[in-house]
Amino acid sequence: MRFAFNPGGQITFGASIRNPGPSPVTITGIAVDDGPADQHVFKVAGLAANHAVDESTGVVFDPATAAPFRSIRVGAGMELPVFVTVTIPDVEQAPGAGLFFDDLAVDYDVLGLPRHQRVPMGFRLFVHSPKGYVPAEGRKRPGD
Repeated sequence: MRFAFNPGGQITFGASIRNPGPSPVTITGIAVDDGPADQHVFKVAGLAANHAVDESTGVVFDPATAAPFRSIRVGAGMELPVFVTVTIPDVEQAPGAGLFFDDLAVDYDVLGLPRHQRVPMGFRLFVHSPKGYVPAEGRKRPGD
């Protein structure tokens, strides 16, 4: 998926997190980047999910019916459709450059143990800057 570089703009995309294991998991957090939130390149501005009522109920991949994300149990072999809104960072870009990611950082508990894993989205989200960009604080002013 390709989007135009627009510093401060937001992009919403959908992905599905599947639990392939034999035990249920509780997903406790989802981000684009690992590490402390103040060091993330793409800041998560919104996170919603389509929650299944129980394991016998199929989930629907529909942003119109998604609810704000909260910790949620995902049964073995089940999946959780999520909708993530990220803010495009205000960072310098060379002409023709861009930023991309193709997986999500997922925190979850399984059998009472906390885990963290990068989960492939199955596509690459690319923010392209055809002409380049210099943030306002990096531009030279007359007389500098």
